[in-house]
Amino acid sequence: MGEGILGPYLPAIAKVLDEALYSTATIRRHLRAADHFGTWLQENNIAVADVSEVTVDRYIQGLDRQSPQSVPDGGLPHSALGLHRVVEVLRQAEVLKPATRAVEPRSSAAEWLADFDHHLDRVAGCAFGSRDNYLRYARRLLQEVFGDAEVDWSRLSASTVTEFVRREAAKLRPSACGQPVTAIRSLIRFLASKGSVPAGLYGAVPAVRTWRHSSIPRATSAEEVERVLAVCDAELEYGLRERAIVLLLARLGLRAGEVIRLRVDDIDWMRGCVLIRAGKTHRERSLPLSQEVGDILVLYLRQSRPGSVHRELFLRWHPPFRPLCKSVSICTLVQKLLKRAGISVHRPGAHVFRHTLATGMAINGVPFKAIADVLGHGSLASTEIYAKLDLDSLSQVAMPWPGGAE
Repeated sequence: MGEGILGPYLPAIAKVLDEALYSTATIRRHLRAADHFGTWLQENNIAVADVSEVTVDRYIQGLDRQSPQSVPDGGLPHSALGLHRVVEVLRQAEVLKPATRAVEPRSSAAEWLADFDHHLDRVAGCAFGSRDNYLRYARRLLQEVFGDAEVDWSRLSASTVTEFVRREAAKLRPSACGQPVTAIRSLIRFLASKGSVPAGLYGAVPAVRTWRHSSIPRATSAEEVERVLAVCDAELEYGLRERAIVLLLARLGLRAGEVIRLRVDDIDWMRGCVLIRAGKTHRERSLPLSQEVGDILVLYLRQSRPGSVHRELFLRWHPPFRPLCKSVSICTLVQKLLKRAGISVHRPGAHVFRHTLATGMAINGVPFKAIADVLGHGSLASTEIYAKLDLDSLSQVAMPWPGGAE
């Protein structure tokens, strides 16, 4: 390693990663990825000075995806790690040409996706997670229909849209198969507003048959929540972190995304409340900070949280100590804790504790409006599902079975 086209720059890359407190093993993986990238540059006759983020994206798209069971769509191989960071290092060293991003043709897929992302953000007001999901399916559709050629929307047929959505939905569990449907419908609405496709193409997206409130929320019992808290060893540094996260989920009903976005400045210690900033429903809300949650947060901040210039409450556990990027990190932690506590839950994740809190409130007679305010629901329709768990109240309005007890 080090003899390729990027060989002379590997020491500088290693130094930057080391200063950012990356582990030795991670630095080695990043350097190997850079070396593989350098080999690809040589094979494609691309000079180092011409490298850009677009070049990296083109390289990554050509890599074979890994396919672990937990990632049905396939994850990136190690040869793709940290390559955008490599571009940053080369730019700082003034190795790259001033115009580091290639100018895309007007009809390129990249430009259409950028316009679609802007529409989702500024016009539709979608949260970051939704935008990322919609763009992923839009990118797959464009790649399937146009490949590396210029985008010509006249080639997008109704049958192509229908088959694409059905194929993508078939990869997902029943409760999630509506994702490609919503994403492609949003894309077609956007294209129709631009006049690029006929509005009637919207009808080519097949519907997913669902029955509202056909299932009940997955939740644990109060005793099982205590068992999970018990396996969070507060004597250990990571145990304080685990316990703080579980209490935020179980006592305040936060979403996983709200936990990773929570900042130190969002906690008002004098008033005893926590500000939950606008996220999925684009509304802020303030929740009371109980003594139990406040105490564990103080211990975590004093004894366990790594020192960092970042203000997010929870950071990566290993160097570099940056904010968590995706809510899946919280869901993965919850899955490990449930397994450690010996609790089996269908589709375990961070929402389990949120459902548990709402279920307990509904059973104890808390008005649905109050539950919706705590959970941050944009509509009471989202809260109605917990009505099915108040069995005592439902039994009072149940109609008698025809024929009596016979």
